Amino acid sequence: MARSKPNQQLKRLIREAGLSGEALARSVNLAAAENRRVLQYNRKSVAGWLAGSRPPAPVPMLVAEILTRRLGRHISVQETGLAHVPDEPTDALHATGGRGREALAMLTKADIAPGTRAAFRVSPFRPGSAPPVWTDTEPQPTRGDWRLGPGDLAALSHTITHYAETIDTYGGAHGRTALATYLATDGAAFLAARTDRRTHSLLLGRLSRLTHLLARMSADCRQSGVAQQYFHVAAQIAIEAGDRTQYAVTLRAMSTQANQLGHRDPALARSAWSTAPEDAPPPIRAYLMSHLAVVHATAGEENRSLSALSDAMTLHGGQDDPSSPFSGYPMAALHYQRGHVHQSLGDYGRAAQAFAASLRHRPPRAHRARALTLAKLGEIHLLEGRLDRACAVTDRLLDHYGRIRCPRTTDRLEDLRSRLLPYAGRPSVRSTLDRLDGYTTYQSFPERLAV
Repeated sequence: MARSKPNQQLKRLIREAGLSGEALARSVNLAAAENRRVLQYNRKSVAGWLAGSRPPAPVPMLVAEILTRRLGRHISVQETGLAHVPDEPTDALHATGGRGREALAMLTKADIAPGTRAAFRVSPFRPGSAPPVWTDTEPQPTRGDWRLGPGDLAALSHTITHYAETIDTYGGAHGRTALATYLATDGAAFLAARTDRRTHSLLLGRLSRLTHLLARMSADCRQSGVAQQYFHVAAQIAIEAGDRTQYAVTLRAMSTQANQLGHRDPALARSAWSTAPEDAPPPIRAYLMSHLAVVHATAGEENRSLSALSDAMTLHGGQDDPSSPFSGYPMAALHYQRGHVHQSLGDYGRAAQAFAASLRHRPPRAHRARALTLAKLGEIHLLEGRLDRACAVTDRLLDHYGRIRCPRTTDRLEDLRSRLLPYAGRPSVRSTLDRLDGYTTYQSFPERLAV
């Protein structure tokens, strides 16, 4: 869509940032690569933007992120003059002055509205975007015209369990839009109900958990920027609920997402551990400590990593807790983290043992969780040069992969495929590659089904 006049807003920001057109284009391409997208803009492209053209999403958001990093202050898409519509999705917490409930309404509206969802769902991950800082607050219930009942809170708890199980069983692409719609409609109605402070705090805590799950589903769908924003809003709502434990759990999830995208800053993992209250359930403390072990291992800090891992095992106690997904920590997940630690430290034998232990503790119907674990185990076998074992594990992985919708798992399969390709001359490897190709085609479903 052409503009009627040159983009003076962008021109001023580029000048203030001290960037050339070539440098901005290069930065856009690099920022896109951080989000698993390939763009090839150049100086002439930027000249076109300055003349009045608007590039497609997510380029305007990438430009805003680059200028934010360069200038050290928040730059919105609207400020760049590249927004296609006046209310193009932006940083919801910043736009609402840090109010979690309003930010959730803004995000879910952009997520489900036909006019904005396409641009919203390609929002880039912003490494410089910090989560809200914990502050002690009192829940502020509204004076609604209807009263929230105990059945409503029970229904929210049931919904949390349902979506948590859906993610591990079938992958985050199943029901993702349904959860966004639920939060935009029923969630908004609950927030408008008349409650006392204690009930309102419980309500906010449950909505924080559902927002956290929506963030996880978005991350599963490779919607990195969307997941980041939902995690930030989940953290803010936990603050408004006065729920330090949930706030710490969400910080830990943010740190995990950043690590998976290649951003190795340990600050979030440390904040998650230090923020958690001392009376947080031991499995949750184990959940936080096990991630610290992974962060230390990734940084090559072997002694600190193994010490943190030992502490996590002690805190957990070795007993599976069938309670809420936000108060328990499955033994299978702890073994998965243990495998991640040993792999990062180069101890492939112990890593394989840990991933195998994780599989033994996984419920048979946890198809997504088992697929991701098998992908890690296959990777270990390839690192050890055990091709036949890697092929056997990959075949087991595909049995679960056919039951899920999880683009993140597709990435793991593509990585396994690239590692196997040099050995395609071996019959067992060729057979596995042929099967992989068939399943990758099966998972290449229309984008609308993934969201």
